[in-house]
Amino acid sequence: MRRGDYAEPMGLLTAILTLKNLVDILLVAALLYQGYQLIAGTRAVNVLRGLLVFIAVWVVSSLLHLSALNYLLSKAATVGLFALLVVFQPELRQVLERVGRTQVRDRGKTGATIQEVARAVERMAERKVGALIAYERKTPLGEYAATGVQLDAMISAPFVEALFTHNAPLHDGGVIIQHDRIAAAACLFPLQNLQDGVYRGYGTRHRAALGLSETSDAVVMVVSEEHGSIRIAQGGRLSPRLSPSELRDRLRELIYEGSS
Repeated sequence: MRRGDYAEPMGLLTAILTLKNLVDILLVAALLYQGYQLIAGTRAVNVLRGLLVFIAVWVVSSLLHLSALNYLLSKAATVGLFALLVVFQPELRQVLERVGRTQVRDRGKTGATIQEVARAVERMAERKVGALIAYERKTPLGEYAATGVQLDAMISAPFVEALFTHNAPLHDGGVIIQHDRIAAAACLFPLQNLQDGVYRGYGTRHRAALGLSETSDAVVMVVSEEHGSIRIAQGGRLSPRLSPSELRDRLRELIYEGSS
């Protein structure tokens, strides 16, 4: 067989290997990008930067054969790995939940639910009735619903208002909405640790809204009993004070459109 007879199969093999390598690189790049998107906006971003600096120093110490420094860095890496798993357990859990989220909503039903909830929140704000309502999106809120009284009730503005009426049996705690139904009331939400002092002037109800928004993607509405203000907690941050129309627009954006 002449040399030219090998050219075509070898060229095809080279093309296949090149395409395979290209696909491999693209998949790795996509995976890294998605990983960054999952932790973007969290404190884990700063830790990632610190890890990159740590790795860079480790590589340099290995190349320069700095035995003592290399030994210390290797030991620190072993201990640091377990420390990161403990310290960032909430973030890791949130990332895994975001990876596994799947949910489909009936848009017509969701739109009607939003209107009822917004109407109830507006009326409670006018009367300065404190309220805390969490609308489940893709992160399951079953563990928090289990801390309250199970209802599984249809949503209507009068019913939501009745739940938060002062001295009513279920007015303390939060209401959780799942699948366009009121799943539970008088639920306990995790409180945000106010270490940075940004929301130090807010009460327990707002801290609970912030805490739940840090551990899930829920849309958490909170009505101030003192000022009658309406705010939404998302990602550990409170929105500015919202008017009724702004509340409806924001809910549609976060729940109705965000569920597609």
